[in-house]
Amino acid sequence: TMADLKAMATSTAPREFELSYSTTLEEVFEKLNARASAFKMGFELKDGIGGKKISFKKEPELDVALSLTVKDGNKIKITPVIKESQTTVNGMRVDKNSMLRKGVSGVASLPLQRGEYVDAVTDTVKKLLNNEPVADYVAPKATEAQEAQAKDWLTTLLLCIFLGHIGVHRFYVGKTGTGILYILTIGFCGIGYLVDLIKIIMGSFTDKDGNQIKRN
Repeated sequence: TMADLKAMATSTAPREFELSYSTTLEEVFEKLNARASAFKMGFELKDGIGGKKISFKKEPELDVALSLTVKDGNKIKITPVIKESQTTVNGMRVDKNSMLRKGVSGVASLPLQRGEYVDAVTDTVKKLLNNEPVADYVAPKATEAQEAQAKDWLTTLLLCIFLGHIGVHRFYVGKTGTGILYILTIGFCGIGYLVDLIKIIMGSFTDKDGNQIKRN
């Protein structure tokens, strides 16, 4: 829809709002730091080339960091910074934000997810600076459907069968380090590839977090 296209186009645009009082970046940092538990990611006060700013750490699943600055004493600006790492194997993108890992719909929705995150942080900052109540951040639990979609057994098996010698199945489940080793060693001379194939068939192959990928 047009609304979704507009949201995607503006998802990583800076968010700005004005306060009814004058303040400094240091005072903003003190207020936010006093309620750091309300934020998903940590932050710190930095003094860089562009001047002082409050820098939020990168949200790992969305690859977006945030920078907060104060202008004219009462204007708050929050700027998203995309820090996305792209990895390709034989011309095929295999990093966590690739279509291989997320699927077409997952990649298409990534800008909207980034925008929702930026909006959520902006809303929290605005409420805290206006002395409004804000709850602590609570990480949502991934549903079984989301986990199955992210690390599907059949997809892992097929990737291992057809592209296992270059470790694409390992990139798929988040094991980037060993995936690169498979590229350099042709699947550990074929031995590692065969071991992985047997493990996948038996349901004992695991993702980067140690979760077994089993047949549904």
